[in-house]
Amino acid sequence: MNDPDFLDFEQFKPMLAAILTIAVCLVIHAFVLFGVLRWQVRFRRRFPAARGAWLVVPSILLATVMLVASSFLQIGIWAAVLWQFGNFDTVNDALYFSGTTYTTLGTGKHVLVSPNRVLEPVEATNGMLAAGLNTALLFSILSSMAKKRTDYDDFFR
Repeated sequence: MNDPDFLDFEQFKPMLAAILTIAVCLVIHAFVLFGVLRWQVRFRRRFPAARGAWLVVPSILLATVMLVASSFLQIGIWAAVLWQFGNFDTVNDALYFSGTTYTTLGTGKHVLVSPNRVLEPVEATNGMLAAGLNTALLFSILSSMAKKRTDYDDFFR
């Protein structure tokens, strides 16, 4: 307990940065999810007769583009944090590490040193949460389209 490094603020900086970064990223993602849902409602009101491919393709395509853009933005935010705390030679290395960590691909090409190692699992958690939310949203969109039609044959005309 008398260890002078016990309350060293430098040790806690990466954890605080990780908490703040995941909070910012999840708020951004929540706004994008809201935007996707809002666009879905507007699209269906504007084109009530849309069916089959004319309904599914624009709905899923725009939703997917918006969700991917949100993920790329979050990867960029994490890369900026990693660039600050990590030991990367270039910004591209930080982006690569961030992308592989966010998607939980993980190549092992770069390794963060203590106490900065905490950033990696928090970013991976952020990516897993976002991927789960994305999957749930896309499934919800498809499910709600199918529920509106009592006859699937009518849906695909």
